Amino acid sequence: MFIKLQVLLTFFATLTANSGAPPVLCDLVYTDTGKPILCEPHRDGAPVYDDTVCCEGRSCTPARGGSCATGTPYYCELGEVRATGEVSCYFEVPDFCAVFPCKPGFQPQPQANYICCYEGVCWNTYGASNDCELQDIYWCDDGVTNEDGTTTCFD
Repeated sequence: MFIKLQVLLTFFATLTANSGAPPVLCDLVYTDTGKPILCEPHRDGAPVYDDTVCCEGRSCTPARGGSCATGTPYYCELGEVRATGEVSCYFEVPDFCAVFPCKPGFQPQPQANYICCYEGVCWNTYGASNDCELQDIYWCDDGVTNEDGTTTCFD
């Protein structure tokens, strides 16, 4: 119930801040972490979508002529239309090794994934999880999950 109220309050705050244009989809965030609710992380170089989408629940589709027959209109700056016809909207996250020093070397079975790093400890984070502050999400090209569940990113 509390999370639904947070989402609802964030939604109304976004609607009232805009002047006639549809609200920005990636501005709908979890109030406790600032992570977008309906947008997925994407490493640098996300495709530009720059159009309105119509969203019902967690599913978004292209708007026809800028309006929605069903669903709520939102602006999507970065994204792409999937083969299913749904639109995935993105927010960009930096590459971990571009921000922090990475350990040199290569481990067997490297994992490329989004990771969350807080106070020097990193772990895998996934699109629908709300386990990470927005500013703590990074892309890791070559990483390994350690026995304790933490992640190490390699150069």
